[in-house]
Amino acid sequence: MAPHRKPTMLILRKLLAPELGELRAHLLRMDEDDRRLRFGHVVSPQLILDYVAALRWPQTWVIGAFEDGVLRGVAELRSGKPGSRMGELSLTVERAWQNHGLGTRLLERALRIARNRGFRSLFLLCLPENAKMQHIARKFGDRVSFEDGDVEVRIETPHADAQSLFAELLDDSESFWSEACWQGTRGWERVREEREVRLAS
Repeated sequence: MAPHRKPTMLILRKLLAPELGELRAHLLRMDEDDRRLRFGHVVSPQLILDYVAALRWPQTWVIGAFEDGVLRGVAELRSGKPGSRMGELSLTVERAWQNHGLGTRLLERALRIARNRGFRSLFLLCLPENAKMQHIARKFGDRVSFEDGDVEVRIETPHADAQSLFAELLDDSESFWSEACWQGTRGWERVREEREVRLAS
Protein backbone atom coordinates (compact mmCIF):
# COMPACT_ATOMS: atom_id res chain seq x y z
CA MET A 1 0.00 0.00 0.00
CA ALA A 2 1.44 3.40 -1.01
CA PRO A 3 2.05 5.78 1.89
CA HIS A 4 -0.30 8.72 2.17
CA ARG A 5 1.25 12.09 1.42
CA LYS A 6 1.09 14.34 4.46
CA PRO A 7 -0.92 17.51 3.86
CA THR A 8 0.82 20.83 3.51
CA MET A 9 -1.06 23.89 4.70
CA LEU A 10 0.15 27.45 5.12
CA ILE A 11 -1.66 29.47 7.79
CA LEU A 12 -1.07 33.14 8.58
CA ARG A 13 -2.23 34.19 12.04
CA LYS A 14 -1.37 36.22 15.12
CA LEU A 15 0.80 34.53 17.71
CA LEU A 16 -0.30 34.37 21.33
CA ALA A 17 1.97 35.05 24.30
CA PRO A 18 2.30 31.34 25.19
CA GLU A 19 3.71 30.72 21.70
CA LEU A 20 6.93 32.63 22.22
CA GLY A 21 8.74 29.30 22.06
CA GLU A 22 7.68 29.07 18.40
CA LEU A 23 9.22 32.48 17.74
CA ARG A 24 12.46 31.47 19.46
CA ALA A 25 12.68 28.28 17.42
CA HIS A 26 12.02 30.19 14.19
CA LEU A 27 14.77 32.74 14.85
CA LEU A 28 17.22 30.07 15.98
CA ARG A 29 16.69 28.11 12.73
CA MET A 30 17.92 31.06 10.69
CA ASP A 31 21.54 30.92 9.60
CA GLU A 32 24.11 33.45 10.77
CA ASP A 33 23.83 35.67 7.68
CA ASP A 34 20.04 35.87 7.82
CA ARG A 35 20.21 36.74 11.52
CA ARG A 36 22.65 39.54 10.72
CA LEU A 37 20.32 40.89 8.05
CA ARG A 38 17.38 40.75 10.46
CA PHE A 39 19.07 42.38 13.47
CA GLY A 40 21.65 44.52 11.69
CA HIS A 41 24.62 42.79 13.30
CA VAL A 42 25.94 39.34 14.19
CA VAL A 43 23.59 37.75 16.71
CA SER A 44 24.37 34.75 18.92
CA PRO A 45 21.74 32.19 19.97
CA GLN A 46 21.80 33.63 23.50
CA LEU A 47 21.05 37.12 22.21
CA ILE A 48 18.04 35.72 20.36
CA LEU A 49 16.79 34.11 23.56
CA ASP A 50 17.25 37.43 25.38
CA TYR A 51 15.48 39.33 22.60
CA VAL A 52 12.39 37.13 22.67
CA ALA A 53 12.27 37.16 26.49
CA ALA A 54 12.36 40.97 26.49
CA LEU A 55 9.41 41.45 24.11
CA ARG A 56 6.79 43.77 25.57
CA TRP A 57 3.84 41.63 24.66
CA PRO A 58 0.98 44.13 25.14
CA GLN A 59 2.86 46.55 22.86
CA THR A 60 3.92 43.92 20.32
CA TRP A 61 1.95 42.10 17.65
CA VAL A 62 3.52 39.06 15.98
CA ILE A 63 2.02 37.64 12.80
CA GLY A 64 3.30 34.22 11.88
CA ALA A 65 3.23 32.01 8.81
CA PHE A 66 2.89 28.37 9.82
CA GLU A 67 3.47 25.54 7.38
CA ASP A 68 2.18 22.27 8.78
CA GLY A 69 2.33 23.73 12.27
CA VAL A 70 5.92 25.02 12.04
CA LEU A 71 6.56 28.77 12.13
CA ARG A 72 8.45 29.72 8.96
CA GLY A 73 7.99 33.50 8.71
CA VAL A 74 7.19 36.37 11.05
CA ALA A 75 6.21 40.02 10.85
CA GLU A 76 6.62 41.95 14.11
CA LEU A 77 4.89 45.23 14.89
CA ARG A 78 6.12 47.12 17.95
CA SER A 79 4.79 50.35 19.33
CA GLY A 80 7.07 53.11 20.55
CA LYS A 81 6.51 55.10 23.71
CA PRO A 82 3.09 54.82 25.41
CA GLY A 83 0.61 56.94 23.51
CA SER A 84 2.86 57.19 20.46
CA ARG A 85 1.33 56.65 17.04
CA MET A 86 4.66 55.53 15.58
CA GLY A 87 5.62 51.89 15.32
CA GLU A 88 8.47 49.71 14.10
CA LEU A 89 8.17 46.78 11.72
CA SER A 90 10.48 43.84 11.20
CA LEU A 91 10.24 40.76 9.02
CA THR A 92 11.90 37.35 8.92
CA VAL A 93 11.32 34.47 6.53
CA GLU A 94 13.38 31.30 6.64
CA ARG A 95 15.64 30.81 3.63
CA ALA A 96 13.73 27.96 1.96
CA TRP A 97 10.46 29.96 2.17
CA GLN A 98 11.81 33.17 0.66
CA ASN A 99 11.00 34.44 -2.87
CA HIS A 100 7.43 33.13 -2.78
CA GLY A 101 5.58 36.29 -1.70
CA LEU A 102 5.35 35.25 1.95
CA GLY A 103 7.10 38.37 3.25
CA THR A 104 4.68 40.60 1.35
CA ARG A 105 1.67 38.77 2.78
CA LEU A 106 3.01 39.00 6.33
CA LEU A 107 3.80 42.69 6.04
CA GLU A 108 0.37 43.37 4.59
CA ARG A 109 -1.24 41.73 7.63
CA ALA A 110 0.98 43.72 9.99
CA LEU A 111 0.06 46.99 8.29
CA ARG A 112 -3.64 46.21 8.61
CA ILE A 113 -3.22 45.58 12.34
CA ALA A 114 -1.23 48.82 12.72
CA ARG A 115 -3.92 50.79 10.91
CA ASN A 116 -6.66 49.37 13.11
CA ARG A 117 -4.65 50.11 16.28
CA GLY A 118 -4.29 53.79 15.43
CA PHE A 119 -0.68 53.85 14.21
CA ARG A 120 -0.08 56.76 11.85
CA SER A 121 3.54 56.16 10.86
CA LEU A 122 5.67 53.03 10.71
CA PHE A 123 9.32 52.50 9.94
CA LEU A 124 11.36 49.50 8.94
CA LEU A 125 15.15 49.41 9.26
CA CYS A 126 17.45 47.14 7.31
CA LEU A 127 21.04 46.93 6.15
CA PRO A 128 21.88 48.46 2.73
CA GLU A 129 22.69 45.02 1.32
CA ASN A 130 19.30 43.61 2.32
CA ALA A 131 17.79 44.15 -1.12
CA LYS A 132 14.96 41.64 -0.59
CA MET A 133 13.66 43.52 2.45
CA GLN A 134 13.88 46.87 0.70
CA HIS A 135 11.97 45.46 -2.28
CA ILE A 136 9.15 44.23 -0.03
CA ALA A 137 9.00 47.41 2.06
CA ARG A 138 8.92 49.69 -1.00
CA LYS A 139 5.64 48.05 -2.03
CA PHE A 140 4.02 49.83 0.90
CA GLY A 141 6.11 52.95 1.46
CA ASP A 142 8.41 55.10 -0.66
CA ARG A 143 10.02 57.38 1.93
CA VAL A 144 13.51 55.92 2.06
CA SER A 145 16.41 57.43 3.97
CA PHE A 146 19.80 56.40 5.30
CA GLU A 147 20.32 56.52 9.06
CA ASP A 148 23.67 55.59 10.64
CA GLY A 149 24.48 53.10 7.90
CA ASP A 150 20.98 51.57 7.82
CA VAL A 151 18.20 51.98 5.28
CA GLU A 152 14.94 53.27 6.76
CA VAL A 153 11.66 52.85 4.92
CA ARG A 154 8.83 54.99 6.30
CA ILE A 155 5.22 53.90 5.77
CA GLU A 156 2.27 56.16 6.46
CA THR A 157 -0.95 54.40 7.46
CA PRO A 158 -4.46 55.77 6.88
CA HIS A 159 -7.14 55.93 9.54
CA ALA A 160 -9.02 52.74 10.30
CA ASP A 161 -12.43 52.36 8.73
CA ALA A 162 -15.16 49.74 8.57
CA GLN A 163 -13.45 48.02 5.64
CA SER A 164 -10.07 47.67 7.38
CA LEU A 165 -11.69 46.47 10.61
CA PHE A 166 -13.75 43.89 8.73
CA ALA A 167 -10.67 42.75 6.79
CA GLU A 168 -8.79 42.03 10.03
CA LEU A 169 -11.80 40.20 11.43
CA LEU A 170 -11.94 38.13 8.25
CA ASP A 171 -8.21 37.38 8.54
CA ASP A 172 -8.69 36.10 12.08
CA SER A 173 -11.76 34.03 11.16
CA GLU A 174 -10.04 32.42 8.17
CA SER A 175 -6.97 31.65 10.30
CA PHE A 176 -9.09 30.06 13.01
CA TRP A 177 -10.97 27.79 10.62
CA SER A 178 -7.84 26.89 8.66
CA GLU A 179 -6.11 25.93 11.90
CA ALA A 180 -9.11 23.86 12.98
CA CYS A 181 -9.23 22.07 9.62
CA TRP A 182 -5.51 21.36 9.71
CA GLN A 183 -5.71 20.00 13.25
CA GLY A 184 -8.59 17.78 12.17
CA THR A 185 -6.62 16.53 9.18
CA ARG A 186 -3.66 15.75 11.41
CA GLY A 187 -5.92 13.73 13.66
CA TRP A 188 -7.25 11.66 10.74
CA GLU A 189 -3.69 11.17 9.45
CA ARG A 190 -2.60 9.79 12.82
CA VAL A 191 -5.59 7.42 12.91
CA ARG A 192 -4.82 6.24 9.36
CA GLU A 193 -1.14 5.68 10.13
CA GLU A 194 -1.93 3.73 13.31
CA ARG A 195 -4.43 1.59 11.37
CA GLU A 196 -1.85 0.80 8.68
CA VAL A 197 0.70 -0.16 11.31
CA ARG A 198 -1.81 -2.52 12.92
CA LEU A 199 -2.70 -4.09 9.56
CA ALA A 200 0.95 -4.56 8.68
CA SER A 201 1.83 -6.20 12.00
